[in-house]
Amino acid sequence: MDNFKTKQAQEAERSVFLNRIIFSSVAILFLGGLIISRLIYLMVIESDALSLRSVNNTLRTQSIPAPRGLIYDRNYEVIAENKPKFQLEMVPEQVNQLENSLLYLADLGILTRDEITIIEERVRRNYQFKSIVIKRNLDDREIAILANNRMLLKGFDIKSRLTRNYPQNEIYAHVVGYMGSISSSDYERFNPSFYTGKEQIGKSAIEREYEHILRGTPGMQKLLVNVRGRVMDQVEKDAFATGNDIMLTLNSELQKTAYESMSGRKGSVVALDPRNGEILAMISLPSFDPTAISLGLSQAEFDKLNSNTKRPLFNRAIAGQYPPGSTVKPMLALGALDMGIVDSEYFHTCEGEFKLPNYSRPFGDWATHGSVNAKRAIQASCDVYFYESAVEMGIERMSAFLKKFNLGKETKIDLASEKDGVVPNREWKKTNFKSKQNQNWYLGETVIAGIGQGYMLATPLQLAYATSIIANRGHAFKPHILKQIYLKDSDEILKNEAERIDHLIDIDQQYWDVVFDGMNAVVNEQRGTAFGVFPENSDIAGKTGTSQVFSMDKRSGDDVPEELRDHGLFIGFAPINNPEIVIAVIVENGGGGRVAAAPVAEKIFSKFLEIGGREVNESN
Repeated sequence: MDNFKTKQAQEAERSVFLNRIIFSSVAILFLGGLIISRLIYLMVIESDALSLRSVNNTLRTQSIPAPRGLIYDRNYEVIAENKPKFQLEMVPEQVNQLENSLLYLADLGILTRDEITIIEERVRRNYQFKSIVIKRNLDDREIAILANNRMLLKGFDIKSRLTRNYPQNEIYAHVVGYMGSISSSDYERFNPSFYTGKEQIGKSAIEREYEHILRGTPGMQKLLVNVRGRVMDQVEKDAFATGNDIMLTLNSELQKTAYESMSGRKGSVVALDPRNGEILAMISLPSFDPTAISLGLSQAEFDKLNSNTKRPLFNRAIAGQYPPGSTVKPMLALGALDMGIVDSEYFHTCEGEFKLPNYSRPFGDWATHGSVNAKRAIQASCDVYFYESAVEMGIERMSAFLKKFNLGKETKIDLASEKDGVVPNREWKKTNFKSKQNQNWYLGETVIAGIGQGYMLATPLQLAYATSIIANRGHAFKPHILKQIYLKDSDEILKNEAERIDHLIDIDQQYWDVVFDGMNAVVNEQRGTAFGVFPENSDIAGKTGTSQVFSMDKRSGDDVPEELRDHGLFIGFAPINNPEIVIAVIVENGGGGRVAAAPVAEKIFSKFLEIGGREVNESN
């Protein structure tokens, strides 16, 4: 057929054919070059990264939470322990659609809609490769639901973890505290490397204060997994280090007695050893269940607890501030004696009221006491005697002397959120009131300060500490709750040494004797405000107190609403000549100190003697 084509046609066909061959060759070379270039890029440049990605497709690194250290009382009774519970956990980077997965859990009844926003916020602040807890303390029904829907919840898993348990429930709640999920603010306080995100952290009291001692060091393990994420084998494991155990100074029998004695009331009890500052008992009522909080309350449940008008989460022992009432009278008597304002043998006449010039109303006493000296004024709690002493002393000298008992400032106990209290003077009033008129200090305010009323405020712990200064005749030991630490890595025991503080020096011993005699008479002599509450001839010195809540209400007894009734107080120590225990009690709206607070103290003193007195303090 080619014989019939012209020479020009044949040349044209050969040219087209040659062009096609050249184009195809160039295209093949170009594509081949791209492929070779890509192979070189992947095999040379990206070799390390792809190799690591390949390994990560088969190896998964997991952190292992460390068990938390235990907390004991001074006699090795367990206060805080660890118990296994099931919880739902999630690794954020393994979850495809976080919001949809959480909504699905809400539809299953595992979560509430309100919790989803909180969880999403935690995910944003957490390392994406670290597992976080979605819900703690799963019950059997929830475990069954999750097991049946496991295939639809990629990145979620049910894990058995140790959770905090408090076997004595509410009794130790305020002093030991509770646990909670780790927040961003917690990471600001502690090194994140010590946490896996699966455990909890101390949120209050001792659990928070000694977090760095109780928490352990997490371990790590490398797991071989298949393409579906199923664990096939454990390749490598670094063991965790368990947290250190700690022993507290608290005595469970005294703690239980204090709690039971205050049952159904609001208030606080603090008992300490004046020889070393160890807290033997500390309660605040009403209380709460720390185990329930540690296991995880819903937001609605926690809000209800937090908004309770009786304030069960509030630690009254260190943060409740109350007018100390007549409990300051032994301190003021000592000051008046030391300043030469009164003579211990001189008798003043009490006619039941005290008058100031240019004041229209007299300052009343709760009774007419007749002739009283310093001892009898303490014994019978004569207001008129202390009104007169306060005016002679003046607010500046009175304030300065009471501050020597550490009133008006923190005791520096090893618990956070302690309050200062108030010991007022002219400067304090100028600082704390805005209007010029209210900044003036009036003589009548000095009068009522003489019986612990007015602006004066103290915490139960401050009153216990001030009483220990009396018991020791001028010195005390810094109050503390940690007794010793058991180091797991070395079996070493670290003991918390007592820290002595001298508050009042160069006070004549005969003045201390007057105060001791007066406080002894409060308990053991007729006309003493606590006489008859304690067994006859008790080796106890004390002082009752009553602080007014609403002074203008003239109703009495059952006619007065509970929230307007007076607070009852009591301070005391025993044995009188060699004190081993100091007690401070406040019963909110309980009435007078004799009827409300002294009976509580009597039960604690009795328990202290029953279980061996000195043995309580010296046990290890």
